[in-house]
Amino acid sequence: MASVVPVLDAPLRGEIKKRLGANPHFVTGKNIRGLKIRIRNKSEVGADRLVDALAAYKLYGGPCLVVDFGTATTFDVISKKGEYLGGIIAPGVALGRDALYERTAKLPKVSISAPRSLIGKNTVSAIQSGLVYGYVAMVEGIVKKIKSQIPSHKSQIKVIATGGLAKLICKYTKVVDRIDTTLTLKGLKMVADDLGLGRKNVGRTERAA
Repeated sequence: MASVVPVLDAPLRGEIKKRLGANPHFVTGKNIRGLKIRIRNKSEVGADRLVDALAAYKLYGGPCLVVDFGTATTFDVISKKGEYLGGIIAPGVALGRDALYERTAKLPKVSISAPRSLIGKNTVSAIQSGLVYGYVAMVEGIVKKIKSQIPSHKSQIKVIATGGLAKLICKYTKVVDRIDTTLTLKGLKMVADDLGLGRKNVGRTERAA
């Protein structure tokens, strides 16, 4: 499991053990294998970011940069040797949309989609432009800055995008090399296979069903 809500870990563990007879393995920066964590406090890194990084490195090689469009928009850097070097966290697209709606008096809550033109002709299209093209510009700017920090591998760094809004945002930029919306699940499967848990848990699930 790649949990990022610690308060739910114990209830989840209890329910899974009760219903499936299985003891879930929670991925952390201290127990993940196949990825060297090169930051001081390994427990700070979200499990979802770790499994994304593992899957990106194993599937596409390093150095690579994973951009995950989730509740937060995260950027995680993995070296050529499979070292997790750290990353960047920004508010997610939907979070930005919701904040505009909740913290202003007149701005409506809009659907997250690209407007017909960059320059909005009304309030809704103006917000949509800020959300879509604003995040496109952020991604392009951060990718450029990260590549400038690793000049020896600048041309080799692969940019992998994942998350629910990856296809929408990445449609309008050329800095992303690959979109893999199931990257997190692939990373979790890699962890399970490495620990020999996958086959065992599948059997238990089948028996429980």
